[in-house]
Amino acid sequence: MKVSSIVSALALSATAFAFPKYEHDHDDHKHLPTTVVAGVEVVDTQIVRDARAIIAKFPDYLYFHCMRVWLLGAATINANKTLKAEVDLEAHALGTILHDLGWDMSRNSPWVTKENRFEVDGALGALRFIKGHRSYKPSVWTPARLERIYDGIALHGTVGIHTYKNVDSKWITNSVGYDGVNFFPAEVPSAKFNSVVAKYPKDTFQAGAIDTFTWLARTKPDAVYNTFVEPFGTAYVSGFNATGHRSFDRITDGWVTK
Repeated sequence: MKVSSIVSALALSATAFAFPKYEHDHDDHKHLPTTVVAGVEVVDTQIVRDARAIIAKFPDYLYFHCMRVWLLGAATINANKTLKAEVDLEAHALGTILHDLGWDMSRNSPWVTKENRFEVDGALGALRFIKGHRSYKPSVWTPARLERIYDGIALHGTVGIHTYKNVDSKWITNSVGYDGVNFFPAEVPSAKFNSVVAKYPKDTFQAGAIDTFTWLARTKPDAVYNTFVEPFGTAYVSGFNATGHRSFDRITDGWVTK
């Protein structure tokens, strides 16, 4: 969800330090119903449809962004048969569709708190949605499966950590990185990128993102200090001052330069 593509360069990295391969909690996700959206084959379970209905109520810049994140990620996964067989596509769908619940600027939003950074609000909101869904079964949505969704959402605004997570968390975060401002993600098949952007245009995304980050800095500054959102407060919010709230300030307090 970031304005810049801070995570896109990491999207397909694979190193000797990669997270060890694991078995999914179940294999049902390999036999899920699918549909085609903007030329991309995607999971079409009821819980995914209901997640889409939630974000469809948001302003277009946010709704379109969440749909692009899901579809661009799915298109990239689909292009690699080995990867597609490894990723929990239903978890990926929910993690990407719901990743920016913390951007909801509506009055009395059920997703946004005063104390949490927006990524955490999004991650917790996604888990509440899953657990509250009429189809929810603990045997299907196991703690480990939910944790992978939480991590994928919660880490999407932090550079350099998700690369070494499990495949599901990593690909939720990778997918977010494909929808930055003013760039074309090389990992996404170009024809799919064009079809997705044609259906869900990006023309309002930059302004919407800047407005959202500014709103976050203004309404809950304690949750944006030491994050990439902090500079938006410094630049655009009158009276915003991160000095004294940063890790740098705590570490250097009392230090005398020699």
